[in-house]
Amino acid sequence: MPQDQSELKLSDQSNISIPIRNLISIIVGVSVSTWAYYGIIERLNAIEGQATYMLEEIEENDTWIDEFQPPPQVQDTVERVRELEIRLNVLEALTNK
Repeated sequence: MPQDQSELKLSDQSNISIPIRNLISIIVGVSVSTWAYYGIIERLNAIEGQATYMLEEIEENDTWIDEFQPPPQVQDTVERVRELEIRLNVLEALTNK
């Protein structure tokens, strides 16, 4: 083999021959792949954002539940109801003897 045939020389003047059908297929394939990739990334980012928001809401609700104190009127009413229940039990015990 002569030396000239084994060497591949590329320059800005080099020509490449490819059927137009194959070129269009390559361009469409790359375009669809890129569109699908960014669609998936966008969806993942949206889901991640929603998960972060939900975790923040859960933390806020958990904190509210842990720190909740009923109003004084409600606490007083609960105590009075407890006392009435005890008295009712005592009265029922006395009447059943």
